Amino acid sequence: MDIGCNAGLSSFVLEELGFDVVGIDIQEKAVERAKELAKKRGSKAKFYVMNAKNLDFKENTFDLVALLGYPLAHFSIWDFDKILQEVRRVLKPQGWIVIQESDFLWTLIRGFNQPGLEAEGLIRINIDVNVYEGYLERLLIDFEKGVFSRDKFYIWSPWILRYALEKNGFGVEFRDKELLIGRIKESDSFYQFDTLK
Repeated sequence: MDIGCNAGLSSFVLEELGFDVVGIDIQEKAVERAKELAKKRGSKAKFYVMNAKNLDFKENTFDLVALLGYPLAHFSIWDFDKILQEVRRVLKPQGWIVIQESDFLWTLIRGFNQPGLEAEGLIRINIDVNVYEGYLERLLIDFEKGVFSRDKFYIWSPWILRYALEKNGFGVEFRDKELLIGRIKESDSFYQFDTLK
C-alpha cells in the first residue's frame, strides 16, 4: 500500500519493483489523476480516496506499506501516531513499513530566516514556528498566478520518527539519510533486519 500516493508516481515505481500496489490519498483530484495515469500506462495498481487514519482494509492485508515523497510534513505527530496504529493493523505479520523522509528540523535550523524557492514562480517565507505542536507556519507566494496562501508544515527529525515507530511496535533501521525501514517486532528484543523483498 502506498499512503499519500498523489498522482501515483511512487505507486508505479513500486509496481515496477514487482509489488501489487494499492495507492491511497485523501485528495480526490489526486486519486482521479492516478487512475488516469494508471490507465494510460496499463498499470494494475488500484487507487482509492481514503484517510490513512481510518484504513478501509482488513487486518493482515499488506506485506509492505510505503510513505514516499516526504509526506510527513502533512501530518502532526498525533495524526501520524493514528496512521501507524492503522498501518500496524493492516500489515501482515513480518510486514514492512518504508518511509522516505528528511531531517526537516536541521533544515529549519540552518535556514529559517531565508526565503526559499519551492517551485518555478513559488516562493516560501517562513513566518513562525509552533514549538508546542511541532509545525512551521509558512507563507507561499505564487508570482505567476498572483496568489498567496499560508500553510502548516510539520517538522520531523529522525529521532521523532524513530520514537513514533517504536511506540507502535516497529523495529527501526535507517538505510540512508532519507529512507527509514521498519518491521513489526516479533518480541521486545531488537528485530534483526533482512533484505527488503
